[in-house]
Amino acid sequence: MRYVIIEQQAHGTYWHDPNPYLAELPRLAPALPPGARAFATHPEHYDFSAPRCVKDLRPTALPPTAGAADQFQIHFTWPASQDHVLTVHYYGVTSVQVEADGGGVLELSDFNTVRLDELLPHESGCSHELRLTTGSIRILCQDLDAQWALPSSDRAQPA
Repeated sequence: MRYVIIEQQAHGTYWHDPNPYLAELPRLAPALPPGARAFATHPEHYDFSAPRCVKDLRPTALPPTAGAADQFQIHFTWPASQDHVLTVHYYGVTSVQVEADGGGVLELSDFNTVRLDELLPHESGCSHELRLTTGSIRILCQDLDAQWALPSSDRAQPA
């Protein structure tokens, strides 16, 4: 992450500070593709008490890294839930990196949730980095579309 600060204070305790990124976002946003810009600039994205904050979401599957597809999606739930609350569709994917801290395989569990994410302009469109509790996911793509599920129905609405 270039601007978002995530520091482990103790086992299972983190300090999260998106403010350096939020300070740069007015300068960065015009260079982001439309879907990434809408997702990154949504007022609830980094509001830890808001329903559309990415903090603590759990990815239900990892993106393909070998022979990565041109497009794919990642579903996110709240820990201890099976209901998808966020789906991010990635288009024009050029690179996917999935890394576990200390090597090995990145495990998905209720413990391994999103600490925060960061969207940055990139020559191919944008980069989306998600810092998880025990690793990270970085995707380079032309653009993305984030759809949040509405709590009272099965419909989804754009970020």
